[in-house]
Amino acid sequence: MGLFFLILVVVVLVMGTLWWCEKKVPSGQITCGLGLWDISRCEFDGLINNRKFSALASWVNTPYLSKFFAGEVNGINTCVFSISRSRYSPITLGVLLTSLDLALPNFTLRPKTLTEEVGDMLGIGDHHASFPQSLLDMYEISSEDEGSFAAMLRPEAVTFFLQHEGMSAEYQDGALLVTPWLVSNDQSYEPAVQLAHALAQLLGQSG
Repeated sequence: MGLFFLILVVVVLVMGTLWWCEKKVPSGQITCGLGLWDISRCEFDGLINNRKFSALASWVNTPYLSKFFAGEVNGINTCVFSISRSRYSPITLGVLLTSLDLALPNFTLRPKTLTEEVGDMLGIGDHHASFPQSLLDMYEISSEDEGSFAAMLRPEAVTFFLQHEGMSAEYQDGALLVTPWLVSNDQSYEPAVQLAHALAQLLGQSG
Protein backbone atom coordinates (compact mmCIF):
# COMPACT_ATOMS: atom_id res chain seq x y z
CA MET A 1 0.00 0.00 0.00
CA GLY A 2 2.84 2.36 0.89
CA LEU A 3 4.63 1.66 -2.40
CA PHE A 4 1.45 2.28 -4.38
CA PHE A 5 0.95 5.61 -2.59
CA LEU A 6 4.57 6.63 -3.34
CA ILE A 7 4.19 5.78 -7.04
CA LEU A 8 0.94 7.75 -7.15
CA VAL A 9 2.62 10.81 -5.61
CA VAL A 10 5.48 10.65 -8.15
CA VAL A 11 3.04 10.35 -11.06
CA VAL A 12 1.00 13.31 -9.78
CA LEU A 13 4.15 15.41 -9.38
CA VAL A 14 5.38 14.61 -12.89
CA MET A 15 1.99 15.22 -14.49
CA GLY A 16 1.57 18.42 -12.46
CA THR A 17 4.93 19.76 -13.63
CA LEU A 18 4.11 19.02 -17.28
CA TRP A 19 0.71 20.67 -16.92
CA TRP A 20 2.30 23.73 -15.28
CA CYS A 21 4.79 24.15 -18.10
CA GLU A 22 2.09 23.84 -20.75
CA LYS A 23 -0.64 25.91 -19.09
CA LYS A 24 0.97 28.39 -16.72
CA VAL A 25 3.97 29.16 -18.94
CA PRO A 26 2.71 30.21 -22.38
CA SER A 27 5.97 29.18 -24.06
CA GLY A 28 5.76 25.70 -22.60
CA GLN A 29 8.74 23.41 -22.97
CA ILE A 30 10.90 26.05 -24.65
CA THR A 31 11.11 28.37 -21.66
CA CYS A 32 11.13 25.47 -19.22
CA GLY A 33 14.01 23.95 -21.19
CA LEU A 34 15.94 27.20 -20.90
CA GLY A 35 15.40 27.27 -17.15
CA LEU A 36 13.03 30.25 -17.35
CA TRP A 37 9.81 30.51 -15.37
CA ASP A 38 7.07 33.09 -15.57
CA ILE A 39 7.26 36.06 -13.18
CA SER A 40 4.91 38.94 -12.48
CA ARG A 41 5.23 42.51 -13.72
CA CYS A 42 6.08 43.56 -10.16
CA GLU A 43 8.95 41.07 -10.07
CA PHE A 44 10.14 42.36 -13.45
CA ASP A 45 10.07 45.94 -12.17
CA GLY A 46 12.20 44.74 -9.26
CA LEU A 47 14.80 43.44 -11.72
CA ILE A 48 14.82 46.81 -13.50
CA ASN A 49 15.46 48.41 -10.09
CA ASN A 50 14.83 52.02 -11.19
CA ARG A 51 17.31 51.82 -14.06
CA LYS A 52 16.36 54.31 -16.78
CA PHE A 53 16.42 52.13 -19.89
CA SER A 54 15.33 54.21 -22.86
CA ALA A 55 13.89 51.13 -24.59
CA LEU A 56 11.31 50.84 -21.81
CA ALA A 57 10.26 54.48 -21.83
CA SER A 58 9.49 57.11 -24.43
CA TRP A 59 8.35 60.72 -24.46
CA VAL A 60 5.75 59.66 -27.03
CA ASN A 61 4.29 56.56 -25.38
CA THR A 62 5.14 53.83 -22.90
CA PRO A 63 5.91 50.50 -24.60
CA TYR A 64 3.57 47.63 -23.76
CA LEU A 65 5.37 44.87 -21.86
CA SER A 66 4.06 41.36 -21.19
CA LYS A 67 4.99 37.67 -20.75
CA PHE A 68 7.91 37.87 -18.32
CA PHE A 69 10.17 34.83 -17.83
CA ALA A 70 13.25 34.74 -15.63
CA GLY A 71 15.87 32.28 -14.43
CA GLU A 72 19.57 31.51 -14.51
CA VAL A 73 20.94 30.56 -17.93
CA ASN A 74 24.62 29.59 -18.22
CA GLY A 75 25.30 31.24 -14.88
CA ILE A 76 23.71 34.57 -15.87
CA ASN A 77 20.45 35.87 -14.38
CA THR A 78 18.29 36.20 -17.48
CA CYS A 79 14.83 37.64 -18.09
CA VAL A 80 12.98 37.45 -21.40
CA PHE A 81 9.87 39.52 -22.03
CA SER A 82 7.61 40.71 -24.84
CA ILE A 83 7.64 44.36 -25.87
CA SER A 84 5.50 46.36 -28.29
CA ARG A 85 6.14 50.03 -29.06
CA SER A 86 2.46 50.74 -29.64
CA ARG A 87 -0.88 49.02 -30.21
CA TYR A 88 -0.03 48.63 -33.90
CA SER A 89 3.65 47.71 -33.57
CA PRO A 90 4.85 44.11 -33.86
CA ILE A 91 5.37 42.30 -30.56
CA THR A 92 9.07 41.49 -30.21
CA LEU A 93 11.35 40.17 -27.47
CA GLY A 94 13.63 41.86 -25.00
CA VAL A 95 16.33 40.18 -22.91
CA LEU A 96 17.52 41.59 -19.59
CA LEU A 97 20.73 40.28 -18.00
CA THR A 98 21.06 41.43 -14.39
CA SER A 99 24.07 39.60 -12.92
CA LEU A 100 26.79 41.26 -15.00
CA ASP A 101 29.81 43.19 -13.80
CA LEU A 102 31.16 44.72 -16.99
CA ALA A 103 33.99 47.23 -16.74
CA LEU A 104 32.11 49.58 -19.06
CA PRO A 105 30.48 52.97 -18.59
CA ASN A 106 26.70 53.05 -18.95
CA PHE A 107 25.75 53.29 -22.61
CA THR A 108 22.88 53.15 -25.08
CA LEU A 109 23.25 51.90 -28.63
CA ARG A 110 20.13 51.81 -30.80
CA PRO A 111 19.23 51.89 -34.50
CA LYS A 112 18.94 55.38 -35.93
CA THR A 113 15.58 56.96 -36.50
CA LEU A 114 14.77 58.57 -39.85
CA THR A 115 15.22 62.00 -38.25
CA GLU A 116 18.71 61.09 -37.04
CA GLU A 117 19.66 59.70 -40.46
CA VAL A 118 18.53 62.95 -42.10
CA GLY A 119 20.51 64.92 -39.53
CA ASP A 120 23.63 62.96 -40.39
CA MET A 121 23.12 63.61 -44.09
CA LEU A 122 22.85 67.33 -43.31
CA GLY A 123 26.02 67.16 -41.25
CA ILE A 124 24.44 68.11 -37.94
CA GLY A 125 25.02 64.84 -36.12
CA ASP A 126 27.14 65.04 -32.95
CA HIS A 127 29.22 61.94 -32.23
CA HIS A 128 32.47 61.17 -30.52
CA ALA A 129 35.18 60.96 -33.14
CA SER A 130 36.54 57.69 -31.73
CA PHE A 131 33.52 55.57 -32.66
CA PRO A 132 33.97 53.63 -35.93
CA GLN A 133 32.17 55.35 -38.79
CA SER A 134 30.61 52.05 -39.88
CA LEU A 135 28.91 51.85 -36.50
CA LEU A 136 27.83 55.50 -36.54
CA ASP A 137 26.24 54.97 -39.95
CA MET A 138 23.79 52.46 -38.46
CA TYR A 139 23.42 53.32 -34.78
CA GLU A 140 22.86 56.22 -32.44
CA ILE A 141 25.36 55.88 -29.59
CA SER A 142 25.45 57.64 -26.26
CA SER A 143 27.38 57.00 -23.06
CA GLU A 144 28.16 58.66 -19.76
CA ASP A 145 31.79 58.48 -20.91
CA GLU A 146 31.86 58.28 -24.71
CA GLY A 147 35.66 58.45 -24.93
CA SER A 148 36.15 55.48 -22.62
CA PHE A 149 33.33 53.47 -24.20
CA ALA A 150 34.70 54.08 -27.71
CA ALA A 151 38.17 52.99 -26.61
CA MET A 152 36.79 49.80 -25.01
CA LEU A 153 34.78 48.68 -28.05
CA ARG A 154 36.77 45.82 -29.53
CA PRO A 155 36.50 45.10 -33.29
CA GLU A 156 34.64 41.86 -32.50
CA ALA A 157 31.91 43.79 -30.67
CA VAL A 158 31.63 46.33 -33.50
CA THR A 159 31.29 43.52 -36.04
CA PHE A 160 28.61 41.90 -33.88
CA PHE A 161 26.51 45.06 -33.90
CA LEU A 162 26.94 45.45 -37.65
CA GLN A 163 25.87 41.86 -38.25
CA HIS A 164 22.71 42.29 -36.15
CA GLU A 165 21.29 45.47 -37.63
CA GLY A 166 18.12 46.53 -35.85
CA MET A 167 19.27 45.30 -32.45
CA SER A 168 19.57 47.76 -29.59
CA ALA A 169 21.57 47.40 -26.39
CA GLU A 170 21.78 49.37 -23.16
CA TYR A 171 24.02 48.89 -20.15
CA GLN A 172 22.89 50.47 -16.88
CA ASP A 173 24.52 49.82 -13.52
CA GLY A 174 25.32 46.14 -13.95
CA ALA A 175 22.38 45.19 -16.18
CA LEU A 176 22.36 44.74 -19.95
CA LEU A 177 19.12 45.14 -21.89
CA VAL A 178 19.09 43.75 -25.43
CA THR A 179 16.18 44.06 -27.86
CA PRO A 180 17.12 41.98 -30.91
CA TRP A 181 13.96 42.66 -32.97
CA LEU A 182 12.91 39.02 -32.91
CA VAL A 183 9.17 38.41 -33.11
CA SER A 184 7.71 37.16 -29.83
CA ASN A 185 7.00 33.48 -30.42
CA ASP A 186 8.17 30.13 -29.05
CA GLN A 187 10.94 29.76 -31.61
CA SER A 188 12.52 33.13 -30.78
CA TYR A 189 13.20 32.70 -27.06
CA GLU A 190 16.38 30.65 -27.37
CA PRO A 191 17.93 32.74 -30.22
CA ALA A 192 17.17 35.93 -28.28
CA VAL A 193 18.86 34.61 -25.13
CA GLN A 194 21.85 33.32 -27.11
CA LEU A 195 22.29 36.68 -28.84
CA ALA A 196 22.16 38.62 -25.56
CA HIS A 197 24.63 36.28 -23.89
CA ALA A 198 27.01 36.46 -26.85
CA LEU A 199 26.93 40.26 -26.72
CA ALA A 200 27.53 40.24 -22.95
CA GLN A 201 30.55 38.02 -23.47
CA LEU A 202 31.98 40.32 -26.15
CA LEU A 203 31.42 43.41 -24.01
CA GLY A 204 33.01 41.64 -21.05
CA GLN A 205 36.11 41.09 -23.15
CA SER A 206 36.06 44.79 -24.06
CA GLY A 207 36.34 45.98 -20.49
